[in-house]
Amino acid sequence: MTQAQSITHLSCFIEAVAIAKQNKCSNCDDLKTLLQQKGYEELVAMETVEELSPQLPLAS
Repeated sequence: MTQAQSITHLSCFIEAVAIAKQNKCSNCDDLKTLLQQKGYEELVAMETVEELSPQLPLAS
């Protein structure tokens, strides 16, 4: 993984945590959609949501 990819994934991860904490989404699909609307690629958003889903109170 290149440094740019790592920074993108980290940025997406931080953004996902912030969105979830603000309760702007009711499930994992909503979180993925919101991340994509913020400009993250679908794959990055999907991987981030998969990583976070066990730790966050999101309904699947």
